[in-house]
Amino acid sequence: MLHENGTIVYTYLNIGSIETFREYYKTYADLAIGDYENWEEEKWVDVASPDWQQFIGELVQKLDEKGVDGFFVDNTDVYYNYPQESIYDGILTILDYMDHTGRKIMINGGDCFVKKYLTAEKNVLIDGVNQENVFTAYDFSNDTYTINDKSTREYYTDYLDFAMSHGCTAYTLEYATVPAIRRQAATYAAKHGYICCISDNIGLCLEK
Repeated sequence: MLHENGTIVYTYLNIGSIETFREYYKTYADLAIGDYENWEEEKWVDVASPDWQQFIGELVQKLDEKGVDGFFVDNTDVYYNYPQESIYDGILTILDYMDHTGRKIMINGGDCFVKKYLTAEKNVLIDGVNQENVFTAYDFSNDTYTINDKSTREYYTDYLDFAMSHGCTAYTLEYATVPAIRRQAATYAAKHGYICCISDNIGLCLEK
């Protein structure tokens, strides 16, 4: 139905962490390598493991068979938390599985990985990047939505501009409840050429 209405469909795919409520958690629990800050039901996973790579590869194949247009890839930030060559190479292996489907690939977050990837690799497989909380910020300890400080905004702006200079489409996902801040976030994204989505809930109920 979505395709009939001209919609491009991306499937979410979490490659860098594992959540305790997933049906496959017990099978791969021994591959968890650390706690995921602010998300009690989530742990970072060893993407260098051939077992995990095979599991994600099988998921990629199943999702490809469903007819999705692309993969929305989350938690390549595992490389930021565990900056080892084996982790970096593990992410590359997983991206290669996706590339073989011919589908689009968008990386959510993962700026540390993406910057190295776009600089070091000649064959760039990704089509776009998405960054959460560029203009806005969320305080987990107080459950409040606010605006990022200038240095943080500038860091993410430089990152997204860098990705765009390498041919990637740049998306932002902002979280804000105050109408004025929502407007400011949308204006900021438009000014820089980013495609912006805004949610009033960190639980990812989106509004474009």
